Amino acid sequence: MSEQALEDQSLRERLGHAEQLLRELTEHLSQSYLPTLKRAQDLLEANSGEDSAEVADSTIRSVMAAVVKSDDFTQRLINSLDPYLRSIQHEVRRIRDGE
Repeated sequence: MSEQALEDQSLRERLGHAEQLLRELTEHLSQSYLPTLKRAQDLLEANSGEDSAEVADSTIRSVMAAVVKSDDFTQRLINSLDPYLRSIQHEVRRIRDGE
């Protein structure tokens, strides 16, 4: 996100960066991660039961690889966001407590 250390950023800057990461996370979840999971679920359901359609193993592997890739990206976003949220929380407590 920003090359400037969190401690050197103003609260306003940290809030702005956190908001940007949250927007990116929300967009990724709604446009990529959840649709990928839904596709995997649909394929697995189609491949089970009495009326199962034959879904190739390679197709299932491919979709599951996409799920893992999407999940990795989700985790990277969360890991980028977490320090900002912790820093904001710490700063708000400091302000609240009058330090």
